[in-house]
Amino acid sequence: METFEFKLEGPIFEEGIPIHLVIKAWENFQAIIDKTYLVATESHRLSQKDREIYYLRAKEFKRGSFLTNFEIYLGGVQLALPMVGVLGPQNIWDFTKESFNFLKLICENQKKEEGSKIEIIDSHNVSVLTGDTHNHFHGPVIQIAEKSLPKYQDLAHMLEEGKIESISAGSQDNPEMFLKLEDYQLFDFPKVPDDKPQDLSCEIFDFNKFRNIGKMRVSTGQIIPKGDYSFSISGSQDNVNYIYSMLKPLVKVTCLIERVKSPIGDEQISHIYVLGLSS
Repeated sequence: METFEFKLEGPIFEEGIPIHLVIKAWENFQAIIDKTYLVATESHRLSQKDREIYYLRAKEFKRGSFLTNFEIYLGGVQLALPMVGVLGPQNIWDFTKESFNFLKLICENQKKEEGSKIEIIDSHNVSVLTGDTHNHFHGPVIQIAEKSLPKYQDLAHMLEEGKIESISAGSQDNPEMFLKLEDYQLFDFPKVPDDKPQDLSCEIFDFNKFRNIGKMRVSTGQIIPKGDYSFSISGSQDNVNYIYSMLKPLVKVTCLIERVKSPIGDEQISHIYVLGLSS
């Protein structure tokens, strides 16, 4: 079984290993590879049975930086799947690194405002046109990239001058995944609020009176998809009304909806700014 490396480098490791940062980075990295496994197995979540046969297994830890040698353990079995054929540890890593390359290419071009044209040739082949260059990706790359994007954002946001200044993973001689300080916001996209206020009927089920933020649950038939959303109240509103609103099954709010449109996947609601509470 091939051994890979996961490495964090920066001044913060000179005096020892900050456990809280290492655990956070490792959890984000594990979650990225988990997304590959879930897409490859056409699953929505990891079950207990999945975790018994698949996980990352650390072989050793080294100091100076934080360096982990690890294996992708797949329980001595190979899964025959229609999407990827036979799935093994090397396949999982290959799809992960290919999805990283795909995301990095798309995001870098988005920052340069050059744009990229994504052409889905068939269910197993994707072509990305940047300028006059065609970049070909194979397998379920777009699905993996879309699902793992939030975890890449979390991992990149751990980069900070004077602390963690680079993150890498892959083969021991030539890591295929590499992020440096300048990549802190590589996977982020502009958040744009709507121009006009909108009305929403929702249930407010959580509210922090010290920070004036909360959570709302939106049902079907609204101007945004059904789901739970974070919100904050704008201006000098009396937050007592929001505390009492949690006693009601339904309230109406006037709000500005902030959206994020990434080059892959659907447009996402990033935040809701509540301008007023109607009932």
